[in-house]
Amino acid sequence: MKVSIKRIPALITALVSVFFCLQAQVPDLSGYYAKPLAIEPLALSGSMGEFRAAHFHTGLDFRVGGVSGAPVFSVADGYISRITVSPAGYGNALQITHPNGTVSLYGHLEAFSDEVAFYVEEIQYERQTFEVSLDCPPDLFPVRKGQQIGKAGNTGDSAGPHLHFEIRYRDPLYATSMVTANLLQHGVYEIEDTLPPEFTAINFYGFSTQPDGLVQTRLIAGFKGNGNNVAVHVPDTFFVAVNAIDRMNNTWSRMGIEKWEFFLDDSLVFRYSNTDLPLDRTRYILSQIHYPERSRNGRSLLKTWVEPGNIMRERIFAPTEGLFALSDTLGHRLSIKVYDAAGNRAERKFNIRKLSGLDGLVDRTEMSGIISDTVVLRREYQQHFYWNRKNHFAAEDIRIKLPERALYSNILFIASRVDDYQWCLHTSDDPLHLPMTVSWTVPEDIPPALYDKLVVLRQSDNGMDPHMQEADPLSWRPVGGVCLDGAVTFRTNDFGRFMIDVDTIPPTVSASFVKGADLRGRTSIYFTVKDECSGIGSYSVLIDGNWILGVYDAKRSRITCRLDPKRISRGIQHQVMVKVVDNKDNITEFNTAFLW
Repeated sequence: MKVSIKRIPALITALVSVFFCLQAQVPDLSGYYAKPLAIEPLALSGSMGEFRAAHFHTGLDFRVGGVSGAPVFSVADGYISRITVSPAGYGNALQITHPNGTVSLYGHLEAFSDEVAFYVEEIQYERQTFEVSLDCPPDLFPVRKGQQIGKAGNTGDSAGPHLHFEIRYRDPLYATSMVTANLLQHGVYEIEDTLPPEFTAINFYGFSTQPDGLVQTRLIAGFKGNGNNVAVHVPDTFFVAVNAIDRMNNTWSRMGIEKWEFFLDDSLVFRYSNTDLPLDRTRYILSQIHYPERSRNGRSLLKTWVEPGNIMRERIFAPTEGLFALSDTLGHRLSIKVYDAAGNRAERKFNIRKLSGLDGLVDRTEMSGIISDTVVLRREYQQHFYWNRKNHFAAEDIRIKLPERALYSNILFIASRVDDYQWCLHTSDDPLHLPMTVSWTVPEDIPPALYDKLVVLRQSDNGMDPHMQEADPLSWRPVGGVCLDGAVTFRTNDFGRFMIDVDTIPPTVSASFVKGADLRGRTSIYFTVKDECSGIGSYSVLIDGNWILGVYDAKRSRITCRLDPKRISRGIQHQVMVKVVDNKDNITEFNTAFLW
């Protein structure tokens, strides 16, 4: 179809109008919501957008005094639209849909309100499962503003009692995902904050493009957060990575930064703003931080260099892709400013100068190998992988597929075959945004009778979430695997070192009481369940032959059963059978008894 030249201005005007109509349609959130807790003053243990191991934090974590049980209230009129119970994620969680189109989320609850708890338990017994995810119609659980809906707790992936809280909304720009609002920026809640942010680390990295098009980065200099007006020699092109935290009144916790700005002399080179976040983009934190620092030392340093696969452009201003370029050998001033949600600011300045012959200043650890020096490699393979296309690799007994945009930038993929049972698939210094699929021929000395017991393990690295357990580089964690036609296939979200293993050992189970114990003064019992290889797959608890709800806490490897007189008779001896199945169908049946 031809478009007349005379019509182009009108067409541009129409397109601009459509563009602005499709701009982020953020609802007015201020003044609409009550507080979810009756605790004064409101204080946080986590802020929206702060850096976690593999995602941006999506809400506010409200402090509850270090103990579970604080009443939680609906922040506005509406209805409970979703109920979830899980040993992971938000644990016990509620979502409430409000008349203004937003949805509030309340996570890690210790308990639901009585009517919700009764409804959930009935479904759990009907389905004979602890984990449930329930969508509720508007007329099932209508709620009023200020109505108690549960109690704050420590369920799911939580490191201590608190309330995880979010306000979500729909935006036409992000049709596939809801958006979580930065409630401090919207002024929904006022949290006392008179304390400025703090710098903890500032690193300078040289940046160069190799003849094959791959990017090479090298650590030039690193400083603690108190360094200021320091002289730094840099190459002609470099970027900066910074770790900074925010402090608030009434809390010891470290919060995230709301805005980062980097200036070369008086020119703004990079800005990152912690704006509202589409929920399907939380994993882009892996590109926003300098990932080698994360994988090795567990530190999340925001970097100025914007990789081509990082689509978080609505949060970023970076006309030179966050790279600093010096065309002369004169002295220049680099300044870094960070702000919290209350407008408190901290700043660091550096005197920088381009210096030739910089290789002598480079920290070679930035170019370290992918595995321990103690490992003797039998074979190594290299292949270019590209961020904006599908990638395939095949060598000897292994096949690998990466979907398009699984990477944030091009890499030289390195695969090292250690032996029949181990491969090093690239380096954990490079993140994966989407999982890769690996198909690995089963070693010849494993008999076919054990194929259904095969599991693939990945060696732990150092970049674990500080909210969770510490990393142990000598330990291996399961990534799964299904054996078919002589090959075990698995998907993984990480590069690293992998090993094929055979799991024929069943889980272990122990009780919180001795067999035949008199428990008439107790209201609950618990069992500790562990599996050392493939992990817990399923479990069930029978008391006197009847299925009993067991609440699974993965953090403590514990199944807790409430002693409910509606389901368990009083004053008699009870027979208990706990059946635990791991992910390779190894079964343990633990039998005991108690008086209650």
